[in-house]
Amino acid sequence: MSLKHAIETLRRVTSSIAVRLTLWYALLSVLLIAAAGSALYWVLAEQLRQVDSQILASKINAVHSALSRHAGNAEALRHETQLEASTIRGVFIWVSRPPAGIIARGRGFNPLLDSPRPFTKSPNTLKEKEWKWKIHDHDHYLVMAQPLAGNPPTTIYVAISTTQNAQFLAIYRQVLLLATTLVLLAAVAAGYLIARRAMRPVARLAQIIDELGAGQLHRRVADEHWPGELRTLAANFDRLLGRLETSFNRISRFSADIAHELRTPLHILRGEAEIALSRNRSPADYQTCIESAMDEYGRLSRMVDSLLFLARAEQPDAQLDTPLLDSREEVAAVCAFYQAMADELGVALVNRASGSVAANPGLLRRALGNLLGNALRHTPAGGQVSIRTAIQPSLLQIIVSDSGSGIAPEDLPHVFDRFYCADAARLRQGQGTGLGLAIVRSIMQLHGGEVALQSELGMGTTVTLSFPIIATETLASH
Repeated sequence: MSLKHAIETLRRVTSSIAVRLTLWYALLSVLLIAAAGSALYWVLAEQLRQVDSQILASKINAVHSALSRHAGNAEALRHETQLEASTIRGVFIWVSRPPAGIIARGRGFNPLLDSPRPFTKSPNTLKEKEWKWKIHDHDHYLVMAQPLAGNPPTTIYVAISTTQNAQFLAIYRQVLLLATTLVLLAAVAAGYLIARRAMRPVARLAQIIDELGAGQLHRRVADEHWPGELRTLAANFDRLLGRLETSFNRISRFSADIAHELRTPLHILRGEAEIALSRNRSPADYQTCIESAMDEYGRLSRMVDSLLFLARAEQPDAQLDTPLLDSREEVAAVCAFYQAMADELGVALVNRASGSVAANPGLLRRALGNLLGNALRHTPAGGQVSIRTAIQPSLLQIIVSDSGSGIAPEDLPHVFDRFYCADAARLRQGQGTGLGLAIVRSIMQLHGGEVALQSELGMGTTVTLSFPIIATETLASH
């Protein structure tokens, strides 16, 4: 249980962005310090080795010159060798010539020759000109040898103590390790403070978002001074708030409109029922009351159907079956349905449609029916309602025009709003629900198209339905 708790605690701690930034900052700092320290250590060690190598090389040259000058004078060679060995402390020189062995060496104790672990390299086993030799764990030397041709051959050996250098490098390594540890601790502390300070705007943004509610959707967060990394997030969040505010206001208006529209027929039904029940009436009076109630029931039923359709149409996963239809046949079917109404009103219906359109047949007829119904109600006797098609790049347009009363300019921006009716008297008389054009717009959005309306008061109205043209092979694949 404790292990599980520890793992959960570690996971919770490392899930913090500030902690992650701190760990990465500390790791990077340690790596950089370690890399820089290692490079400096290598350079220092190499410089010390080169200095020792130069000393050894100069001693070999001096002894070589002495051999050349005193080729037959062993005493002079020994004197020269002792003199060269005594000039620098920690330098040891000896000359070996088989079978005589060592013919010259420095004065005093030579740890490489006189210690319990004597130097055993011979000219026959020399593979390198320079190598390291260790007598004890803390007794280090650098040895250089120079074989000389002759009969017999001669080898000059020169060694220098590197114990102090090794101790100096060991201290340097300890200091480097200590510095790296201190830097790690300082990097963790400073990195965490820096990360926490850098994350303050995020905490501030989270606090602002947490304070937002339905009554604060008008608030905007991008107006404050944010770092560059959060500016885009704040701007996107403001756009989200704008969309939420629009949707919330639309839902609020929609709910208010529904309540208002449902209240009117309910009040009518209740008022007529109260009047009918206020005293005894004849069967004809009761029949009239029931007929009026049936009209209101029908209006309520149409309104509920329209609202359900709009609700389903606004679902994000709504999909349509859009076969390729003959627009003239579809328009003719709708005109045939409204022909009786047109004859009663004395309005002519003209079908000039042609071409194919990719649309759902039921929804297309519903949209055209809503447009024809509105056009017929607003066109006086002797007028005309025509339907024609036009081909635009990647679009097929179905255009419904009438010669009716038109729409006032102040009403044009609102004609597609739900429950909006420019002629309130018609709405009160039960001739509409104010949802017809809103349904047309939803149908066009489902098809990926657009609806546009142009009208001039007293001259008539033109509504254009623009459907995307879908390639035949694309339709065949469906």
